[in-house]
Parts: sequence; structure tokens; C-alpha cells
Amino acid sequence: MNKHGHGKKGISIRNLNFTMAVVTVIISVLLLLATYRANTGYIRMRANTEHYIQWQRYAYDLQTASDYLTEQVRCFVETGKREYLDNYFEEAHVTRRRELALDHIREFLGETDAHKAMQAAMDASVKLMDREYYAMRLTIAGYGYDVDEYPEEIRRVELTEEDALLPRERQEALGRSKVFDEVYHACKDLISKNMQKCLEALANDIDGQQQSIADRLHALLAQQRLLIILAIGITMFTMLLTLLLVISPLLRAVMYIRADEPIPIKGSNEFQFLAKTYNLMYEANREQKEQLAYEATHDQLTGIYNRSGYDFFMKNTDWKTSALLLFDVDKFKQVNDSLGHKTGDRVLAKVAATIRNCFRSQDYVCRIGGDEFAVIMVHAGAELGELIRSKVARINEALNRPEGDLPPVHVSSGVAFGAMSGDAEEVFRDADAALYEVKNSGGCGCRVSA
Repeated sequence: MNKHGHGKKGISIRNLNFTMAVVTVIISVLLLLATYRANTGYIRMRANTEHYIQWQRYAYDLQTASDYLTEQVRCFVETGKREYLDNYFEEAHVTRRRELALDHIREFLGETDAHKAMQAAMDASVKLMDREYYAMRLTIAGYGYDVDEYPEEIRRVELTEEDALLPRERQEALGRSKVFDEVYHACKDLISKNMQKCLEALANDIDGQQQSIADRLHALLAQQRLLIILAIGITMFTMLLTLLLVISPLLRAVMYIRADEPIPIKGSNEFQFLAKTYNLMYEANREQKEQLAYEATHDQLTGIYNRSGYDFFMKNTDWKTSALLLFDVDKFKQVNDSLGHKTGDRVLAKVAATIRNCFRSQDYVCRIGGDEFAVIMVHAGAELGELIRSKVARINEALNRPEGDLPPVHVSSGVAFGAMSGDAEEVFRDADAALYEVKNSGGCGCRVSA
């Protein structure tokens, strides 16, 4: 509502109901769409999780197959039993878990960091097989087996001249050392490190995808919550529409009238007309009351507080933390007698304006008699004595400068602080006594009551 009580034109309940129905349908469609998108995001997140689990399984397959080959070759060089060698080559040529795992990772992920790390592990594992073949060849020689009965990979292995001339016991021992020494362990560590890099790369990839999907789901869920809240709000609003437009404005109007406040311009056209009419009458009455109240507490000539305002502040001020300044225009009667009352009135207006400009907006500046003024300074203690003296000095300096046809004047001032007594009458007596001391000393000065 603006100052004159004009509001917007009342709305039509029928049009509003139709609008609410359209909005509800739109929100419902948006809510269904958000639900569908959230469900799609959930399915994607679940699928990514399942893929990650499968990729981990493939990575572990390569590590497991490499460890299985190591286990079988070690068992063979320790026992010389053919079954362990057969198990080794069945894994290498038939089961082929390492190759299958690498193929699956390449198929799903392509040339990613995870695939590169897994390929490096595979290369290290294949390279390690040459050492394992040599260890098996030494074991076959040490046990005196016929090498022609073993797979082609073993038959192709050529022992060095030095190793071929070793005694069988030394050949067996050398074969065992080939798969247990530091070189072999270093190769196994390299495979493990590359597999760990592969798993970390897989985890990073899936984390990035899951975080993206999770952020999208969070946004969609926030949209759903907002749309649900809007749908609930619109439904309740539609159900209570008639009540809100007719009954509720009337009930509120009664409360505002009892509280002596303007009525909000709400409801039907008829109610808005009544509210506007009442508000116009209320505004006119309020302005009249404010004007009367202002005139009752303010001096018409100077615009500052009058004697009534001064008496009110004297009764309602906390004098423990306040100070009273009394002012009297020196030799004002001579100004009136020589220059006339109109000029005297203008001098009084200048004095009032000068005093008001030298004090804070929170201080009360009053005209309490013909040429007598008072200032009630709140939150002021005795430590402000020098500041007050400087203010009075500035006031006299400003009043002593001629202004147009106005003569120079000056004021006397008495000051009292209420910190000691806290009593308004005692503060006034102290300030008045200090004022008359200044007057008796020739005026144009300021004295602070001790």
C-alpha cells in the first residue's frame, strides 16, 4: 500500500483457479520429469558400480593368474612332479586368465591409464615366463628327465654351457634359485605395483563418474523437493482461496482497525474499495494528530522543542548519565527595544539554529522562555566539561558574526551534570546557579557547576 492507500485491482477467483490448475499441471509434469531423470541417474550409478566391480575382478584375475603361474613353477622346481608343470601350461595356453582380463579391460576402457598399467603388468608377467622356462629346464636336467617329453617352450630353452656342465644337484638348486632369488622377487614386485596402479586408475575413473552422477542426482533431488513444496503450496492455496480473499481480509481489517493502523489492500474488489476509503480517512486523521502533537511539543518560531517538550524530557531522562545546559541571550531586551520584535524573533531563530547545529541529534534542544534555551545531553558525564565549553565558545563565535541586518549577539550558559544526584530539580538548580554566575560576570561565557 502506498501513501494514499491505492492498491492493485482485485483478482478474479475463477481466473485464479484456472491459473492455479495450469501451474499445477506444469509442476506435476516437471516433477515427473525430474523423477524420471533421477531414476535414470540412479541406474547409471548402479551400472557404473557394477562395471567397477567387474573391472576389479578382471584386474585381480591377471594378478591371480600371475601368482598361480609362480606357485606352479615353484612347486615343480621343488618336487619335480610333472603335474605342476602341466598346470602351469594349462593356465598359460588354455585358461589364459591374464590375456582375457587384459582384453576385457581394453574393450571397456580403451587406452586409459588403467589399461596401460595392466598392460605393463602383463608385459612384466610374460617377460618373467622366460626366467620360469629356464628354471623348469634346469629342473628337468637336474632330475634327468627326457626333455623331449615336455612342451615346446621348454625344449627351445638352451642352457648355458656353464649351467649344462653343472652336476644334477647343482642344476636342481640353480633351478630353484631362479624362481626364489631377488631378481625374481623384483619382477613380481613390478607386476604387483603395475596392478596397484591399474586399480588406483580404475578407482579414480569410477570416482569421477560417480561424483558427476551424484552431483546431478543431488540437483535433481533438490528440484524434486522444490517442486513438491510448490505443488503442496498451490494445492493448499487453491483449497483456501475463497477464505483468503474474503473472510481473512475482513478478520485482518478488524485487527488493524482495533490497532489503529491502515488496512492492507487485499481481497476482492469490493473489499479493496472499502479499505481504500478507510485508509484515506485514517491518513487524514493521522496527519492531523501528528500536526497537533508536533505543535504541542515544538516552538513555532524556532522549530525546536518548547516548554512542554522540555518538561517531558526533564521528567523522563536518566540524569545519572545526562547533563543540562541552560542558555540565556545576553541583553536581548535591548535588541527588541532598538530593532523591533520581528528582528528579535529572527535573532531567536538564529540562536536556536546555532545551538542545535552544535549538538548531537540525540540531544534535546528546547526553548523554555522568551530568550531562554536548554539542552539536555544524554550519555554525557563530567569528562565532557571541556568539550561543552568549546561548544558554547563556537556558538558565541557564530552568533557574534553579523548576518545581513541581524546584529551580533552572544549567550551565557550554565552546565550541570546529573551523575552525583540523579535528580532533575537539583540538576536544574545547579545549572541555573552556574548560569547566573556567568550573567553576573558580564555574560558571553560558560560555567560548569562543581
